[in-house]
Amino acid sequence: MKTTSKETKGFKKSPEVTIVNTVNSQIDIAFNYIAPINVMHIFRGNSIIPAVVDTSIKRGWNKAGLQRTVQFKDGSSAKETLLTVNTPTSFSYKSEQFTSKVLKTLVKRFEGEWVFTDLGDQKTKIEWTYRAVPTNFFTRILVKSVLIKALGSVLQNAMNIIKSDLESGHTENGTTWKSQEQNSDLIQVFGKA
Repeated sequence: MKTTSKETKGFKKSPEVTIVNTVNSQIDIAFNYIAPINVMHIFRGNSIIPAVVDTSIKRGWNKAGLQRTVQFKDGSSAKETLLTVNTPTSFSYKSEQFTSKVLKTLVKRFEGEWVFTDLGDQKTKIEWTYRAVPTNFFTRILVKSVLIKALGSVLQNAMNIIKSDLESGHTENGTTWKSQEQNSDLIQVFGKA
């Protein structure tokens, strides 16, 4: 189920961050909310990682092989491919073909993986791993020391939003899609991580 490839193995271990949280939600509800979630709602960015402002596919993001373009607040974009969907226990994806000059220089791609574990008593453990596959050995140092740390704070903020949504029952923001202007207003209201 890991999304590592032959390219990743060449770096021994690509830099990664894993966010783990337990939510008061049944596993199927958590999975069905998170897998197709509105990434503009949760991926708000910080001083290093720009917020997501749009995607080319807004509904039906639930089948392996689907691809979409993700647009970021700084005007850059990336191609995202859904690699696996194992309802309700896991899904994985990769982001690549960055238009950002910085990301294009530092990483070949990001690999994301979500794993859901039913803990019983309507509780679910969620593990979200983001792995950066550097362009070379030298960029690996910068990716590990700066980029992964910044990404970790963005992912933790996203996980906090998800947990709050699921536990409060207010999931409409994660399942509805707003325009770029409306999303920018949300980012200004809620701030950055």
